[in-house]
Amino acid sequence: MKIEKNTVASIAYKIHIDSTTGELIEFADERNPRSMIFGIEQIMPGFEKHLMGRGENTEFDFRLTPEEAFGDYKNDLILDVTKSAFSVDGKIREDLLYINNEISMTDNQGNPVKGKVLEVGDETVKMDFNHPLAGKSLFISGKIMNVHPVTQEDLQPESGGCCGGSCGCGSHDEDTHSGHHHDNNEENCQVCGNPPELQGQGIGNCQCG
Repeated sequence: MKIEKNTVASIAYKIHIDSTTGELIEFADERNPRSMIFGIEQIMPGFEKHLMGRGENTEFDFRLTPEEAFGDYKNDLILDVTKSAFSVDGKIREDLLYINNEISMTDNQGNPVKGKVLEVGDETVKMDFNHPLAGKSLFISGKIMNVHPVTQEDLQPESGGCCGGSCGCGSHDEDTHSGHHHDNNEENCQVCGNPPELQGQGIGNCQCG
C-alpha cells in the first residue's frame, strides 16, 4: 500500500540539519518507528509532500528548504515583553529570566508560543520567538515500514509527529502566569516527537526528558 490522504504510515527516519553530516536533531529507528497520519495537517507539509505516493518498504532521502521546513528567520519576531508577563501571584519569576532560557507561553489569542530570552532589562525582557530551526535546511532519510488506512483508533489525540510541535520542550513545570504557562507533557515530546524512552535526544538542546 502507498501513502496517500487518510493513511497511517510507520516510518523510521533521521533528520539532520543541512546534510547527512549535519547535526542529528530527531530520529526514530526501525525498532521503534513513528506512526504518522497523512492528509489531516498533523505533519510538517514539506515532509508530507515528499512521502506522498511512496509505498511500504521504500527507503527515502530528501532535503527541505527553510521555506518547506520552519520558514526564514524573521527579525520582527524579536520582541520586548514586559516583565509583568512573568508574574505569579504578583511576583515576577526572576528565576526564569536568564539568557538563552526558552519559555513556553501563550499569546493573546491563546496560541502556544516559545520564546528564548536574549536580554533582561529593568522593565522588559527581549525575547526571540522564531522557531529554533527557522532559516535552516533539513536533510531527511529513512524507510517506510508499513502503511494502512486510518482508523478511529489512529485518530485518538496524541502528541508527536515529525517536527510537528511548537519550538522547544522547555521546563516541565506547571507554573502559570498572566496567560502564559509551561507545558507538562508526560508523553511524546511536542518538539522532537520522541517517546519517553528516547527523550533527551531531540532537536538541538531540546530539554525534554
